[in-house]
Amino acid sequence: MARRIFRIVIVISIALAIYLFALKDNHTKSFLIVASSLTFLMFSFGIHGLIAHSLQPNSKGNLIVYPILMWALWAVLFLLFVFFVIPIYCPDFLIDF
Repeated sequence: MARRIFRIVIVISIALAIYLFALKDNHTKSFLIVASSLTFLMFSFGIHGLIAHSLQPNSKGNLIVYPILMWALWAVLFLLFVFFVIPIYCPDFLIDF
């Protein structure tokens, strides 16, 4: 059941990203940045939850590097978001701030 919930969260975040990309000219730049950030957080939440529930419970307790791996995955997702996704939504967002 938990995996299904995380898959639904991932699908919702992808649908929101497509919606924001399709209608990005109708929204302000600040709204796009906030909405895409929330979409990113939903997507990363879904990915982390899906991975966490895919591990075996007995191995997850003994896996000391599990938090480090989750942090590294989130850091990679965040870098992809900042350097690839936000410039697609707002090509000049760094110039105006």
